[in-house]
Amino acid sequence: MDSKPFALLAAGAIAVLIGAGCTKGSDQSTSSTTTTTTATSSTAPMAAAGGSQGDAAHGKQLFDTNCATCHGAGGVGGGVGPTLKNEKSRKNYAQTVAWIKNPQPPMPKLYPSTLSEKDVEDAAAYVQSL
Repeated sequence: MDSKPFALLAAGAIAVLIGAGCTKGSDQSTSSTTTTTTATSSTAPMAAAGGSQGDAAHGKQLFDTNCATCHGAGGVGGGVGPTLKNEKSRKNYAQTVAWIKNPQPPMPKLYPSTLSEKDVEDAAAYVQSL
């Protein structure tokens, strides 16, 4: 019985760390999270910034080739990987880029050997559109 609260606490801590994403500088992560979260509260700024945040159409092609096997067509879940539908409610664009660059197992690390920086940005833009 005493191990349940600890297990819940540990699971919560892990969830927070995963949600925060892996970035090069924690100060950048905090400021970009706040900035991006503010920008995503309205669809107009997101659409205006869409070009600078990657090409979702190219990202879909990359997703279909590299990600759909596990995450399913359209990101709706494919057995191995979780659904990515409405991922933007769980991770902002910068966090999605960071996750693709430095994923946790069992997700394979495709950057930089398979995906370039631009490919990662494009795939993240597509995932954010789901």
